Amino acid sequence: MKSTLAIIALSAVLMSGLFLSPGINLNSYAQSKSPMDGHLSLNMGTAFTRISSEEASESEAPVKNVTFVAVEKNLTLPSGQNVAALTWNGTIPGPTLRVTQGDILNVKIINHPNNTMVHSLDHHASTISAVPAFGPINVSDTKEYSFVATQPGFFKYHCEGGNAAGKGVVGMDQHVFQGMVGGVIVDPQVGYTGYEGVGVENGTNALTTTDVEADAKEVAFQFSEYYLDPSGQYDAAAMFAHAPTASWINGIPFGYDPVITETKNATTLFFKQGDHVRFFVLNHGDLPTNFHIVGEILDRVTDGSIVSGIGKQTYTVGGSNDAIVDVVFDKPGVYAFVNHDYSQLFKGQAGLIVVDGPDNGTSNLLGLTDDANPSNAIPPTGANSIPVNVKPYMLGTPLAWNGQ
Repeated sequence: MKSTLAIIALSAVLMSGLFLSPGINLNSYAQSKSPMDGHLSLNMGTAFTRISSEEASESEAPVKNVTFVAVEKNLTLPSGQNVAALTWNGTIPGPTLRVTQGDILNVKIINHPNNTMVHSLDHHASTISAVPAFGPINVSDTKEYSFVATQPGFFKYHCEGGNAAGKGVVGMDQHVFQGMVGGVIVDPQVGYTGYEGVGVENGTNALTTTDVEADAKEVAFQFSEYYLDPSGQYDAAAMFAHAPTASWINGIPFGYDPVITETKNATTLFFKQGDHVRFFVLNHGDLPTNFHIVGEILDRVTDGSIVSGIGKQTYTVGGSNDAIVDVVFDKPGVYAFVNHDYSQLFKGQAGLIVVDGPDNGTSNLLGLTDDANPSNAIPPTGANSIPVNVKPYMLGTPLAWNGQ
């Protein structure tokens, strides 16, 4: 037990994050029409209806200007495995964007001049023709388009590949599984709703009901797989066999488990007893994500705009799909979140949540003093968000950028 506690304590000290390669400053050649909007810089999303630039400029709806840069770079996983990574803005997954239903996004995509491959950008919930919007972008070239966010949810974006001859979709699997994925949260125009929770009365074990408010602390979990040969190049044969080299949550296998796997620099998530936590779950992979929190019940699951489950033990999110899961942590302790597909769980899709009571007893027992949450698990805030302390943690280094 003491050795386990020491591992956790040591991991808490090492939470500076996996900044594995230098940032890239593209100010000299990336020119767009207007500066980016606050935290939306370097982010991209889906669920957008295509409109003209003139319509966007004349609209009274909020307009967000965003730029995505395709960057090819080598990254290293905590296991020491190299990844010949294909990224959006330098990290796996790419940055998370958050907008409100009805917002307009002006999007610019840049294929970095140091790249060797053709790239493109697909938006899963958009109402737009894939041709030419999602078509190939040659090295050093750019593309722009605008959308209206029409549906709430957590939507995937990804590279569709392509080649210099102008053919799209070529190599899409490689681009996706080497890292060119990310997500956008589109909040409902009317905001989120509360719900009636069920708990147990202390001392009597009688069932009680409570009104859970709409405001919540929030987590974004993106699931996928790596298919790699020993050098870190893409292994298509492994992908077609559905045999991942490793599986990940937010880019890092076991990135939130400093205890069982003793993953280098891993960090747990931290919440307080009684916290309402809203989990945005997005599956980029080929294999289903059976989302489960060991020791907890999934109070409410929203799939699209429909509440699809109340009091669920596990919820399955298929490939390129999403769900929003509400949980109230009634008791202090340590909880594991997993993909309850054992083949995926033991390849990297598992992590830990520390829940403290008023006396911080769980953290004190484990010798933890830093309760900040890892940055790659915390999305930008929305109208119903309760802010939390955040520390830098992600796979890769975000681009240095001045908003142009």
